[in-house]
Amino acid sequence: MSTKNNVAIALAALAAGAAIGLLFAPASGKDTRRKIARKGSDLRDSLTDMMEEGSELIEKLKGEASDLAGKGKETMNAMKDRAKDAAGEAANTARSTANGGYKG
Repeated sequence: MSTKNNVAIALAALAAGAAIGLLFAPASGKDTRRKIARKGSDLRDSLTDMMEEGSELIEKLKGEASDLAGKGKETMNAMKDRAKDAAGEAANTARSTANGGYKG
């Protein structure tokens, strides 16, 4: 299961448990409504915190992905330069051999 599914299941279970607990609690209607409002507020606060944490995680991952892409680009450029140098050396060796300069 993904984290998203786990969070959704946990929140649904929390809400269901709170609702059932309040419905069967021996309290007056006014107290029960107050408890429901407080639990709803707590749930909203929890969801807000989770959303903020998720946003922070996304920003962190975006930064890490950008850094990784930059490192990959640097590595590819270095490999391209090495391949260019090797091709140049091979061309010089071929020219030298073609001109009779090979003494192997």
